[in-house]
Amino acid sequence: MKKKLALMLATITTVASLFTGCGEKDVTGNYVATLRFADLTDFEDSDVESMEEMGIDPNTLSFDVKLNMTDDKKFDMSFDTTEFKKEFQNGYTTYLNDHIDEIIDMALAEYGMTVDDVTDEVAIANNYESADAFLEDMKSQTIEQTQQAMDEYLDGIIEEMESETVSGTYKVSKNTVVFVVEDGDESSLDKGTINDDGSIKVVSEADGKEVTFDFQLQK
Repeated sequence: MKKKLALMLATITTVASLFTGCGEKDVTGNYVATLRFADLTDFEDSDVESMEEMGIDPNTLSFDVKLNMTDDKKFDMSFDTTEFKKEFQNGYTTYLNDHIDEIIDMALAEYGMTVDDVTDEVAIANNYESADAFLEDMKSQTIEQTQQAMDEYLDGIIEEMESETVSGTYKVSKNTVVFVVEDGDESSLDKGTINDDGSIKVVSEADGKEVTFDFQLQK
């Protein structure tokens, strides 16, 4: 996934031809483009199925890409994962709370048991006051442990995304802006189109997948 994220960011940046600065458009400012998580990741069917089983649809998750362009012709681009993290956490937290009874049923089934088998006698033998107390603690621990596992998975995604930043310089010619990456990345070039409303559209392609960055100027 890291390679894919890096390629999708880097593919809109590379060494470009020099342009004259005469009468060029002023594109300085802060821009934001919103992308779907699925646009930057190649999921196996099993991965999608596993995420959907936890109440997370990768096709609806979104995140922002921030682009800052300064008047000295420098730029930096990075992921803003704030909303993505909220959507991800809300997805599995809601699912856990709504389906905890089903999850407990499946867990008990692994031992050939049902909820009816968890009697007061069984609970007392396991140091609980009653069957209800036993089941409530089982639910609480299941939610806590599952949330911890999902948080660790999410932290890995966030760390990967936030490490993928791009910076360098840019040049403008008429309605086109070209980004020149600092580290001389060898990826192919995609020029950005400057629209009348001040937004910048960049169509990028990696591994045969085309993604459109529609950067909106922030007021």
